Order: sequence, then C-alpha cells, then structure tokens
Amino acid sequence: MEKFTYKTKEAFFEAQEKFDARLPWSEDLGVLAQPKTIADSDVTLKNSLTVHPMEGFDSLPDGAPGELTLRRAERMASGGAGLIWVEATSVTEDGRTNNAQLWIHRENLDSYKRMAEMMHEKSGGAPVILQLTHSGRFSKPDNTPRPVISYHNPVMNEKFMIDPDYPVVTDEYLDALPEKFGEAASMAKEAGFDGADVKCCHKYLFSELLSAYNRPGRYGGSFENRVRVFVDSIKAAAQYKSRDFIIASRFGPYDCIPYPWGFAADREDYLKIDWEEPDRLYHLMYENGVRLVDMTLGTPYYNPHVNRPYDNGGYEPPEERLTGVKRLIDAAAHMKKTCPEITLIGTGYSWLRKFAPGVAAGAIEQGGIDAAGFGRMAFAYPDFARDILENGCLDDHKVCLTCSKCTQLMRAMSCTGCPIRDKEQFMPIYNRVILGK
Repeated sequence: MEKFTYKTKEAFFEAQEKFDARLPWSEDLGVLAQPKTIADSDVTLKNSLTVHPMEGFDSLPDGAPGELTLRRAERMASGGAGLIWVEATSVTEDGRTNNAQLWIHRENLDSYKRMAEMMHEKSGGAPVILQLTHSGRFSKPDNTPRPVISYHNPVMNEKFMIDPDYPVVTDEYLDALPEKFGEAASMAKEAGFDGADVKCCHKYLFSELLSAYNRPGRYGGSFENRVRVFVDSIKAAAQYKSRDFIIASRFGPYDCIPYPWGFAADREDYLKIDWEEPDRLYHLMYENGVRLVDMTLGTPYYNPHVNRPYDNGGYEPPEERLTGVKRLIDAAAHMKKTCPEITLIGTGYSWLRKFAPGVAAGAIEQGGIDAAGFGRMAFAYPDFARDILENGCLDDHKVCLTCSKCTQLMRAMSCTGCPIRDKEQFMPIYNRVILGK
C-alpha cells in the first residue's frame, strides 16, 4: 500500500485517480480563515482550523493537569487554531485509562480554572472545549486493566484477553452515569471552558453500548436502549447549556467491525456504513442540545488505520491510505447533510501533510464540513494553523510524519508527545520507554 510520497500536487492528484479516492480541493485557502458561530450560542470559532482532543497521560495523581499537560495546552493554544478541544477527562476515577489521565472533580477544579484561563489568554480568546469521558473496557485506573464492559464482544475480548466469565457492567452502574456527566459539565462551565463534550467514539463505554445488540435489560437490544445512557448524559449536561457554554460531542458513527460486534456496519459487507441508526442518533443528539461535533470513525485500539491513516504503525494497513482518508471525508459530508444545524469538524487531514490545507478548504467549500480538525499534527506542529493562515502552506520540516511514535508512547502508558518534531522533550522518553535505552 502506497505511503505518502507525493512531491508535487500533480503526483498527489494522479494518486487519487489511480486509487479512485478523489478528495475535495480548493486553491482558495481564505475559507480556512473564516470564523464560524455555533448555533444558539455566542461561541465563535476564530477560524476553520481546530485541534482535536489529544491525550497526553501526564496528569497529577489526583487528575489535575500536570506540568506537561499545561505545556501542551499552552503550545496548542498559542498556535493560531480557531478552537482547541482539550483531551479526554474522566468523570469517574474508575473510568480513567491510566493513573495519569485527566479526571475532573471538585477537589481539583481550581487547576482546571487556571488551565482554561491560560488557554484563553494564549489563544486570544479562541473557544476551548473540555472532553468528558468514561473509558469503559479500556479502563486502567491503577495502570492495570480493570475493564468496564457493556457486553461480551468476542472481537474485542480476544484482542484484550478478557475472560468470557468477566462481569458485565450493571444497569445500576449505568443509571448513575448521566448525573456524573451532568456534574462534570457543570464543573467545566464553572472552570471557564466554552463547552463540554460528551464523548461517544472509539469503543469507549458509550460508544460500545451503541453495539450492545445482545445485552439484556434497559441498555441493550433495541436502538432506544443502546443509545439511552449517551442521550441521557447529553440531557444531563445540557442543563448547563447557555449562550456562552455549548454541549459538544466527539462522535463516531461507525466502528468498521462486523455486526453484531460493531455499530453501523452493513450486515452483508461490514466495510460499508449502514447510516440508518447513526442518522437517527445524530438527530437525537441535536434535539437534546448538541451543537458541535468532532467526528471520527473506527477505534484506535482495534483498527487504527480507520480513524487515523498512517505510514508506519502496528501493522500494514489493509487498504490504500488515500482510501482511508476518503472514507473519513465522505462520512463527514454525509453527517453534515444529515443535520446541517450542527457545526461539524472533520478529521483525517494529518496524513495529507502539505496538501491538507487544500483538501480542507475544498471540503468546506463543498459544504462537507464547517472546520477541519488536526490531532497528531498538533502534537508535532502546534503552530500549524498560524502557518496555514499567514503563509498559505505547511512547512515540510514541521509536519507530522504519521510514524505512530506518539501512539507507541500512549500504549506504553507513558506521557505522550512527538519524539520527532518535539525531540528535546520526548525523544529521551521514547528511548527509555520504548527502546529501553
């Protein structure tokens, strides 16, 4: 499968024709500078370039932002992006992915206030969203697996060595979660963030429940049951919605895992998306208060080539990288058409390197997204947005190389960053943690 080797725009276009993966394109990068006000609010993206929520695993033991958390937040806030989406922050201690994941609670709320204030100052007032999550089957609050699973999924169980007799989370546990998400949203508002994200993607707890077709009780089987705790948590968070505080979601409408173990897979060909249920859920999200969505697909724990096409990773992708980028861009366009009232951030742009601005501008011009989000790129190149807006291009010597070294650090439960472009800070960590030097 072809890696990113395109030296010229002509070669890039030829590859799209070769692999039948035609992407939107525009020479007018001015659309990327346009602000966007989120419906029913006074919250305005300063431009159409945003930073995805990127976990660093560098909190203090009590879940407060640590030194490296604040360093990353400052670098991203200072980079010129129109919106910064702060990484996954757990609403419960047992739902943390490790003991250095952010976790917001009353005892550490002042530290989040200081972070939000700093990010607003450094960004010149760009909105900052706080992502709220429960890690579900990926929970490791004390750095050992303590999965909270919604049902026994043999695809995921085999991957993560979960015994078939392992207990499934109870209805009573799930009943209590909307209140916890509502309380966390109230704290996010009190801390000065511009919105709270009720996360539902990548097979974390709410995302996994979407495919709980075989779970009995209030949270499995029917569509209404499977989406219940997610929608109820949106409702709980939306109690705190106001003109200056929005409800958002990092939402994954498709797992790319065969039915009945993955959500929204076509039952005859799981590589195709069956949009019937995702569309219903998307409208429910809007009806209950969600006005901003950062979309994604797949899960980085099982099929990372789907949610973030890469050149080097844990395995060789089973498809052309351009095909994966096109899937993400086409899915976003479908979502934008389904519910145009939701401000939509698209993904999949980092792999494109220097061609990302032209593709992002084309997607916005064609009405497929409202803004383009960058994740790994922001680790490697935190001032990517400023360079695009001021210089009309990205610097080849700064761009993310999609080498997956940041992911290797994360999987090793280490603090995470870019060992290539932020080498002074993270290469010593990579050498110690990954290479054992």
